[in-house]
Amino acid sequence: MKNFLLAFFVFLLWALFGMWYYTCNIKGLCKDNSEITQNEIELKAKEHQEILRKKAYDDSIAASRLQNGLFARNINGEIIFNYDENLKITSKDSSVYIPDKISDFSTKIADYMGTHQNEELIIEGFENLYEKKQNRLFGKYRADQIKKLLIDAGINGDRIISKAKTVEYAYSDEATYNGGISLVFGPLDTSRLAEVEKGIANKILYCEFGQNTFKPDATLSNYALELKNYLLKYPNKKVTIIGHTDDVGEIEDNLWIGQQRADHVLKYLKSQEIDISKLSSSSKGESAPMIPNTSKENRAKNRRIEIIVN
Repeated sequence: MKNFLLAFFVFLLWALFGMWYYTCNIKGLCKDNSEITQNEIELKAKEHQEILRKKAYDDSIAASRLQNGLFARNINGEIIFNYDENLKITSKDSSVYIPDKISDFSTKIADYMGTHQNEELIIEGFENLYEKKQNRLFGKYRADQIKKLLIDAGINGDRIISKAKTVEYAYSDEATYNGGISLVFGPLDTSRLAEVEKGIANKILYCEFGQNTFKPDATLSNYALELKNYLLKYPNKKVTIIGHTDDVGEIEDNLWIGQQRADHVLKYLKSQEIDISKLSSSSKGESAPMIPNTSKENRAKNRRIEIIVN
């Protein structure tokens, strides 16, 4: 009887060991959550982003079939803006017609992206199968046209993706199509975050920097929001604001003008609740042109503000 119990006990231990080995080492079901690698975390986050982005896109396409006006949704499927009229495209070329009644949609997008720093905008320009087979690149050109419009409105181009979308549609007798552009917001892809932050940390601004008439434009306003968010993420960073001029006038005068322009930007950033202790301003006047001052256009490019964060 004693030998039987001993044999049974050994068998039981062996069976338990076998079950543990199969479950943990073969099936991998015993992994401690603490052992999850950073790569696995990032992969799961990326998969979640793709789910949100696909949902926003599907909602946007489904809604576009129910209405004729221009609209945009956020990543939760909520309407950000909705117009009765829409953009129009033509079969003749890649141009996009923007009716006057919806011309302020770029401002609404800029306002939204300014307060949602962790999101990006995907612009899809439509092209039908015939245009795609002809390799006319109409879809990409149409999306790029809207992207340029938004950049001119002050939005950071690094947070905008433009691409073509093949969609079956027919042009009217006037060779136009009501729509042709899809606007989809989604979480900023982690793979592109470094590119976006690099653009924030090394920024060139072209504003009206007049001494007595300084007024921040949309580019500076939106950049201030990005910079504020960036400094919250990296609290030990410092911001250097450098004023540059063209070579018209005396060297000493241009140094003073460059300093005044840099000071205007510093004061504005301070007014947007950016810690003044993180800000400093200086001037290089005409001494560091981006390109030779050989034309009116070149001189305009040299009159700039350079912002470096390190």
